[in-house]
Amino acid sequence: MKMTTVKTPTHALPNPQETNSLGNQVAITYPLTVYFDGSCRLCSGEMQNFVARDVIRAIQQNSAPMLNLIDCSPVDFDDSALPASRETMMNMIHARDAAGRWLRGVDVFVACYAAADLGVVSSILAHRLIKPYAARLYPWIVRNRYRMSKIGLHRLLEIFSKRAKARADQLTTQTALAKVAYAQSQVCAVDRKNCATSFSTTNH
Repeated sequence: MKMTTVKTPTHALPNPQETNSLGNQVAITYPLTVYFDGSCRLCSGEMQNFVARDVIRAIQQNSAPMLNLIDCSPVDFDDSALPASRETMMNMIHARDAAGRWLRGVDVFVACYAAADLGVVSSILAHRLIKPYAARLYPWIVRNRYRMSKIGLHRLLEIFSKRAKARADQLTTQTALAKVAYAQSQVCAVDRKNCATSFSTTNH
């Protein structure tokens, strides 16, 4: 998969674990592999929304998807090659970029929103005045994520993800049809006689 380095203002894609010699945060290199709790309907709804929007962005920009999802909830999930245990990742979302850098917690969501072409939300969440509060709120959400799912909050995210997926499927179909039409036009450009005969037969 093609690696894409997103060059954005340092506040937009923060990574507190990785800084250069000047103390500036390092840009994230996509694709981003996200480890999430798939047994949580709230978590799954949001991740699916991110992926669907990422597909839309990729089609519209003629680029590769930026997000890969890995469900770490199965009890037999193998974390032996990872720097964090399954239990740790179940209690705080983790992600690894294409350069091997790791993100945790709010930083993962900042990167996911950016990949999902929701840059405004990403920038707001990463703002120096907002991020500290988001970082404090996140552990509470993690502790109560199953309760929040039980009262139906996940349904809102599922609505968004279904709409985004429908749009992504529509764009995928349109793109495929456009490629077929282009290929046919190339054939017609080479062999106009046979193309005209084929077109006439099809219309009859």
